[in-house]
Amino acid sequence: MKKIKVAIAGATGFTGLELVKILAKHPGVQITHLFAQSNLGKSISFFDNKIKNTKKLPKVSLLLNSDLDNIDTIFTALPHGEAHSIAKKLNKNSVLIDLSADFRISNKTTYEEWYKVPHLATNLQKKAVYGLSEINRALIKNTNIISCPGCYPTSILLPLIPLIKKKLINTNLIIADSKSGYSGAGKKIEDKKLYPNINQNLAIYGVGKHRHMPEIEQELSIYNSKKIQITFTPHLIPTFRGILSTIYLDLSKDVTSNDVYKCLKDFYNKEKFIEIVTSNNMINTNKVLNTNMCNIAVYKNKFKNKIIIASVIDNLVKGAAGQAVQNFNIRHGFSETLSLI
Repeated sequence: MKKIKVAIAGATGFTGLELVKILAKHPGVQITHLFAQSNLGKSISFFDNKIKNTKKLPKVSLLLNSDLDNIDTIFTALPHGEAHSIAKKLNKNSVLIDLSADFRISNKTTYEEWYKVPHLATNLQKKAVYGLSEINRALIKNTNIISCPGCYPTSILLPLIPLIKKKLINTNLIIADSKSGYSGAGKKIEDKKLYPNINQNLAIYGVGKHRHMPEIEQELSIYNSKKIQITFTPHLIPTFRGILSTIYLDLSKDVTSNDVYKCLKDFYNKEKFIEIVTSNNMINTNKVLNTNMCNIAVYKNKFKNKIIIASVIDNLVKGAAGQAVQNFNIRHGFSETLSLI
């Protein structure tokens, strides 16, 4: 099997460590660089002792001034704004798989308005593909810049896109209520001044203005005749990982909940990482933790023209590192499930 030379920037964060765990067991990967800002020279096991075979892995090093010419693919799990400069340094044959928002938003003004940093690679933005694996597989195969979706958007877009394509729902009123484990806040949650009671607390945040809103609306609007606007509210819950999104929808005329279930079942029938479960299942994050799965359930509402959809993923795997590796497999011609099952 061919070996792809891989670097991971931001390797010691929650998402970076998940990438190391997955890619270290990938038979088609040679990890050549693990980049971070601190604890340079340390083994990656210093940050997570569950990572095995560390003798084969490089020590943590600094990205600044590193030679990227011999890297086939670089995963960037960095703060917003940093992937722009990295993308410019790569040779034309290298692949960038970015897990920040730097290439997700196609409109420069929208990106800068929501993320409060300048977009420094607008010429490359045009070449980027939004890496929602099951939806954009054909495009992912032929690009060198893959922008992985956010965790909340992944849990919301996967159930909604097939329904919008089939015109089964009223796109004027979409309400998504999402709850995430606190790992979604990144390693800053270890700052007890910011998060003093994270294990005993439930918090609402980003109300009406969360940064994932333009990303969700952009991708949904692709499949609709007019721009879609959603109501989206995220919450942090006292568990480390996992996302549950509850989505409230109005049905199109003469559409039933059975039609919605059948649409999703048919659309994702051959997908390895998406399961449409029956409504008598109590959908929960425990079923998907430490996997690249997305489970989706359709529930009837007491009102005839309304339904509720629940979607669960692991925010660090299907919502981040797992989907990134799925995209890596698609792009490089490996089996899509390699190292993910």
